[in-house]
Amino acid sequence: MTLFSKLVKERHWTTHQTFSMHFARAGRELAERTGERQLADVAVSRRTFDRWMAGQLRSMPQRDTRTILEYLFQQPVALLFAPPGGAARDLGSEGAFDDPLAVVTQTDLLTQSSTGPVVLDHFRGEIQGIVDRYETHGPQALVGQTRALHRELGARLSEREHLPAVQAELFRLTGQAAGLLAYMAVNAGARPAVAEAYCAQAETLAGHVGDTALQMWAAGTRSLSLYYQRRYAEADAAAAAGIDLAPGDGQAIRLLVNGRARALARLGDRRGAERAIGRALDLSDRQPSLPCGITSCISFAPYSLARTLANEMTARLSLSDTGEVLSCGEQIDRLIEESDSEWSRALVRLDVAAALLEHKQPEVEHAMSLGRSALHAGTSAPIASVWQRANELYERAGRWHTEPDVSDYAEELRTWCLRPQARSIVSGSGPELALQQ
Repeated sequence: MTLFSKLVKERHWTTHQTFSMHFARAGRELAERTGERQLADVAVSRRTFDRWMAGQLRSMPQRDTRTILEYLFQQPVALLFAPPGGAARDLGSEGAFDDPLAVVTQTDLLTQSSTGPVVLDHFRGEIQGIVDRYETHGPQALVGQTRALHRELGARLSEREHLPAVQAELFRLTGQAAGLLAYMAVNAGARPAVAEAYCAQAETLAGHVGDTALQMWAAGTRSLSLYYQRRYAEADAAAAAGIDLAPGDGQAIRLLVNGRARALARLGDRRGAERAIGRALDLSDRQPSLPCGITSCISFAPYSLARTLANEMTARLSLSDTGEVLSCGEQIDRLIEESDSEWSRALVRLDVAAALLEHKQPEVEHAMSLGRSALHAGTSAPIASVWQRANELYERAGRWHTEPDVSDYAEELRTWCLRPQARSIVSGSGPELALQQ
């Protein structure tokens, strides 16, 4: 019995009609929540349902079907249809990670077909789809799809019977999938070793085919992980090592402003932080083109100028440059409010709120109002950085803890922390997200 059939039987949804009713309701809820209207029209045929119940899955369900199934059962599809005795463990269970560096060679649940241009395009589309939906769905909802994709790419890569160009692209795409899992581990507050292992795999695969940009991206994710562990000197060193690979590459913008500038500012190195910010802005000016607006935080593209300024705000806040923080906030305010980046809205509002408290004439009421709006900025699962910054805002408001506005914020923060998806982040244990192979 697969986990899917077990859960269906436990919920007494064993007829196609009953299952379809619940599946359709989940699709409508997701469509309203995410804005992806096509989800409301997804259906499962009786023949497909019978195969699923019998454990006779011929291939992974299509993307929209996977999304609804994972929302309905709160389990990755790869676990729902795993063979009996497989790794169908609870998402938050201890030991839910196997060795992230191992490239799985088994092809259970995978579509068997030759790897050519059409298949490679499919994989590219899957990766881009994860990037595009990441900030509205969150790592908890997308990790199952990402793991299945990583597994399938690894299986094809291990065949080693491809044309050189196809083999090189499989190395790059498998490295990108590993990179996505590394970033998800950081955002979810998972064990640091998990993010490091996936970063190492992404770097190794990228290095094998000379993909310097992906190597730099992995170095930036390693730096991000170290930053949120408060290992600031190591975070700076990791970013610096990534920059050394290609100082003029667009990926160096992220390494400079998200990696070096923020870490150096936390270390109190004003001169170093300001130099890193300046280099990031100069490098942005020299790029032939940069993405517009607020790029997804997990994107493999170079930082847009707005995202660079958002990271400058965080570094400037650590340097107590409140005027610069507020100035940067004004420059990107419209883009932040119009973007789909829920977490960016929350993080920028929290930085502005902190700056208002540190200003020569503190604006406590306004700061706490921004803090509360940040906690309600999105519907997706919270991430570790939002929790950390929200908590730091409360700490900064220490001398006003008896004032009603600060008390109201504290109550909002307590309520926010009680959300099921926030508990493990707040406790520091991190939801393991079943990122195992």
